[in-house]
Parts: sequence; structure tokens; C-alpha cells
Amino acid sequence: MPIPNGLTWSLRKIWHNREVFLQAYGVDQFVQAGKFRIQKMYKFLHPVGAQVGWKRLIYNSHASPKSTFIMWLAVQNRLATKDRLIRWQLNIDGTCGLCQLESESLEHLFFSCSYSKEIWRQVLLYLGVTRTVLPWHDEVQIAVKKSRSKQKKACKYSIAFIESVYCIWLQRNSKVFRDHVDPVKTVVSNIMFNVGCRCQ
Repeated sequence: MPIPNGLTWSLRKIWHNREVFLQAYGVDQFVQAGKFRIQKMYKFLHPVGAQVGWKRLIYNSHASPKSTFIMWLAVQNRLATKDRLIRWQLNIDGTCGLCQLESESLEHLFFSCSYSKEIWRQVLLYLGVTRTVLPWHDEVQIAVKKSRSKQKKACKYSIAFIESVYCIWLQRNSKVFRDHVDPVKTVVSNIMFNVGCRCQ
């Protein structure tokens, strides 16, 4: 069937793709009991992607949208940490600005860096959790497990984890761009304030 005159470029593209689809697949597979089922066609066009363990931590989060977005980037290792910037051929000092001891990477920034480790340790104490701070991937797994629970304490833990990652990232950026870092106590207070606001 020819493309009708007067269509916008986007509708012309849709019309063309409609014809290609009809010739290649037909619509019979999307018809059930004599009715066309858009859901069947949608599932055909959008097959189920790879499942990720952290999806509930992100999508069921009660944390602020900004912090949830940063967490989403972090769990995919997409934050622009210095090790990644160096791989992108940027000529920068790769040392962590928060502790000045090691190269900055996602694993170092969360929670091998002495500054971020102390922040998370104090947040854990506020939450009533007495254990040592674990490496990044282990902490993510614990937060993911907690995010599956509907209990208020587990919800609070997930929010605190996401808000902590966000606040540490803000402090990292503050050091890089303004050469200023807030004291640990101030950052922990901000995190717990945000947690309190989000848990209402």
C-alpha cells in the first residue's frame, strides 16, 4: 500500500515500517479469538531483557529522585570516577580527593576510602547496625536484599544506602570542583535528615 500524501516525516516512517513488518511477519500471530492483541505485538517487539539483581533497589526506592539516579549510575559503574576519566584519555590526577591516599575508582570511593567508609559506618550506627563496612559489591547486595522487604526498618536501610552514595558523590564533586569537603558529621546529619524526610 503506498504511503498517503500529507503525512509528517515521522508518520511516513511509521507507515513504511508498518509495511515492512506486515510483509515479514504478518498479523496472524497477534490475533486471539478473532481480535488483534496489542499486548502480544508489544511483547514480540520488546522481548524481556536481562534481569538485574539491583532493579528493586532502584525502582522500589523511596529515596529522592536525584539520589536514586546517582545510585542507578553507580550500580552500573557509570559514574565519572577518575579512573574512568583517565580511560577516556583525560589528563587528570587519579588520586582520590577525599582521602588523598589511593586512586579513585567506584570500589574505592564506596567504601574503601577512609572518608566515605566513616560516613557509612556512622550511618549504619544510626540505623542500629553494628558491623564492619564491607566492599562496594557486598554493600550493594545487602541493600538489594533489604529492598525486597516491606518492613519499615529495611526500607529505611535502603533509603540510607542510596542517600549515602548520593551525598558521598556530592562531596567528591565538591572536592573536585570547589576544593571543599564537609566534615563527616555534617554529611551524616544531612543523610539522616534526608532519610527521616523520605520515611514519613
